[in-house]
Amino acid sequence: MYLITGGNGFVGSATCDLLMKKGITEWISYDLMNAQDIRDEARFLDFVAVHRPTRILHLAAIARFADADADPKLAHEINVIGTKNVVAAARKFAIPLVYASTGSVYMPVKQAPPIDETFAACGNSVYGCTKYLGELYVREHTPHIILRYAHLYGRDKRTHGLIGGFLERIERGLAPTLYGGKQSNDFTYILDVAAANVAALSAGWDRWNQVYNVGTGEELSAEDAGRAICEVFGYDGEIEVKEQRTVDPDRFVYDCSKAERMLGFKAKYDFKSGLKDMREAGTTLHDLASRTLRSA
Repeated sequence: MYLITGGNGFVGSATCDLLMKKGITEWISYDLMNAQDIRDEARFLDFVAVHRPTRILHLAAIARFADADADPKLAHEINVIGTKNVVAAARKFAIPLVYASTGSVYMPVKQAPPIDETFAACGNSVYGCTKYLGELYVREHTPHIILRYAHLYGRDKRTHGLIGGFLERIERGLAPTLYGGKQSNDFTYILDVAAANVAALSAGWDRWNQVYNVGTGEELSAEDAGRAICEVFGYDGEIEVKEQRTVDPDRFVYDCSKAERMLGFKAKYDFKSGLKDMREAGTTLHDLASRTLRSA
């Protein structure tokens, strides 16, 4: 049985859906939406003792920059102390642990991309730093796998970001706002992230105790990404351009060859095909904007 912390969230829901599609039904979620809090170490230990999972996928986190900045103490409690509690349970019951980390730990990027797993990591934001501290606790447990996700997108992403910000403003009859435009990113579709999670959970023993980048290897400027959003969702109006934010690196793109070689993971969706899948899945512009507003 798999135990998935944060199983009701954006990444967790997609991962559970994929497990079901693969005929894997023995998994259980531990989620704050069910009043299950990883900050409560004793309760989490009891839960693990009862269910005795064969693997743990740890997704639960404060996962938005804005939320972490607004409450750094809460971000530390969940992303660091909560992760420490999950590691303690995994160690006590000798359970392999897969930890969802982030490309934000590579910030500031001081070497020339593409970014591979040898690049220095520490983080330069509340979110990035707390996720990296979580990694340090995870490394104390054997066996473990650390997955560093690139910039995630998908229908239910619980943040504005470039895609949500564009769609929300278009729905309101406003010109979408582009901050900078030349800076690049590695945009990774949620279905690919779910596939990477499942690959890690089922990895052979010689693939553990490793860090893997999870992305596409496709470098796309914010300007080109914005144009693709407009094209796929049928907007042909103006785009308002503002100064680039200081939190955005000039270039961010992954070398994902290690994950392909060792986990058998390779992204299926480039940026435009991911956007089209969102649209073709029965998601209208109104639906996307409404979901973004409700989840912000």
